[in-house]
Amino acid sequence: MGMLYFISVFVHIVCASFWIGGMLFLPLVILPGIRNHPDRFMLLYNTGIKFRFFGWFALLILIITGFLNAYLRGLPFTYEFFTETGYGKLLSYKLILFVVMLLISGVHDFFLGSKAVDEMKKASSTRLKLIARWSGRLNLLLALIIAFLGVVISRGGSL
Repeated sequence: MGMLYFISVFVHIVCASFWIGGMLFLPLVILPGIRNHPDRFMLLYNTGIKFRFFGWFALLILIITGFLNAYLRGLPFTYEFFTETGYGKLLSYKLILFVVMLLISGVHDFFLGSKAVDEMKKASSTRLKLIARWSGRLNLLLALIIAFLGVVISRGGSL
């Protein structure tokens, strides 16, 4: 394995750290920090929009480096590899969870999040706020599981 592989893995880990770190930073630091701020809805919205850009950029880089890592490691992109080997099955689970996470992120970022902030401004029902909160939590859980699978895969684990 050459230097390109190690650089790709490093960038992959940094982007995964950024994604998970951002999902932890918003609810654990930003939300409590602006709880009593008079413009908290706009601060939350603006922070979310700013993170959304960098978060989706990180996800794009994760896709690119993920495929590059598999290619540089010499993994076969065959149906048999992903369904018949323990290593391939783990990688399949990781990829499936990543796609699910992308779908939930898209709904959360481009629909639920902004609608929930609008709902909070009007002090109306908080149904969308609750759904947005739980979709964010589910995404964090998926990201942590994906990261765990990445550790298992990188250490040669299989099913």
